[in-house]
Amino acid sequence: MQDLKRNKRKMMNKQMQPMANKVNSEEKYIEEELTEELSRACGGKSKPQHHHEHGCNTNHHHCDCGCTCGCNTKPECEPCEIDTKECIDNNDNCGPECCNPILPQKFSTANSVPYAIEANRIYDTMVFQTFTDAVAPNGEALDFDYDVIEVNGPVPKVGQVNVTIEEICINYSGIVIDTGNTTLEDYDLQPLEPTTGRPCETKFEYAVCGERNATCCQQGKGTNVVYKQRGLSIIVEDLVLELKGKCGCTEIIALAYPSVKGAGGQKRKCGDVEFIFNTLSSPICVPSDGRNVTLRQDYQTNLTVDCIGKAFLKHVDHDGCHEGHYHLCIPNDIDLILCLQCTVSTIINEQLVVLGAPNAIQPRIVDTFNKVCDFKKCGPEVNPLEDKNGHCGCKR
Repeated sequence: MQDLKRNKRKMMNKQMQPMANKVNSEEKYIEEELTEELSRACGGKSKPQHHHEHGCNTNHHHCDCGCTCGCNTKPECEPCEIDTKECIDNNDNCGPECCNPILPQKFSTANSVPYAIEANRIYDTMVFQTFTDAVAPNGEALDFDYDVIEVNGPVPKVGQVNVTIEEICINYSGIVIDTGNTTLEDYDLQPLEPTTGRPCETKFEYAVCGERNATCCQQGKGTNVVYKQRGLSIIVEDLVLELKGKCGCTEIIALAYPSVKGAGGQKRKCGDVEFIFNTLSSPICVPSDGRNVTLRQDYQTNLTVDCIGKAFLKHVDHDGCHEGHYHLCIPNDIDLILCLQCTVSTIINEQLVVLGAPNAIQPRIVDTFNKVCDFKKCGPEVNPLEDKNGHCGCKR
């Protein structure tokens, strides 16, 4: 009977032992699963779980990326980033900012041939260089309305501070030239296309009916006549100035809008500004044999701003309930200047004989396909003209 009880107890122990091992393994598995779920939910910042293990097997432990296990090992984590297939350098597609105009090949009289052509020839030319200040479109004195749009840094809430304007950016949508009234003494002028008033147009031409001057013609000279241009004006549309300055280390950006002062000192924005020039006058030479000529006006403009001296910035509070705003003051205001260069020429049409090269100008080949499409093969580059030994197989 005792032997039977003893055998039964042995059997029970053998059955309980695998059940206990199974329960322990399930608890360990659940604990590991919870640790991984917490780590994912908290973005990898959950508290490290300390596993009481004998030894540290780096192939099977489940620590967070910042924890230190018993063996002081840190598992490597893959970076959290977008899975990018291919990257393209944008600078390669944009190309250089500057360029060189096309230059024909040099040739000498030995390899040139004469050509009979009909072309316009400059008979006489002169240039006017002048500048003037801006006014409002109706001729009133020009003022500016300032709007502080950005203040990066501390500014005292009481009193005003000095601001140094370091950079002025000029923005506008177009420049319109009104040539005014052009005369050439007793000669009749007929405007040719394009007419005055087109945006961005800088070249204007007039047909001039010729008159014969027997005295000058016998001497082989041209006739000297007086050129006059009255009422020349230029309008700059949608002008806005961007002022960038500093007060100590505080950076300030403000916009200056053209305006005029109305009743009570209130400023009214006008948008466009006008530049009115004095009369341009000088003698110019025309043919004395009665040939017709073309009078050409070619304008070049440069918009600039005179030096801005003192400027003050002040914080304006609104009854203490709002953040308030900043007020920029320039005591001497802004002097907007337009520099003008006007080239006036008399042009005649003639049949000429010139020396030239028989080869035409070679234009650049625009290889759009190879520039945009890249079909480089993977691996090292191989020259198809070379054999395995590196010798060139092309014919000499």
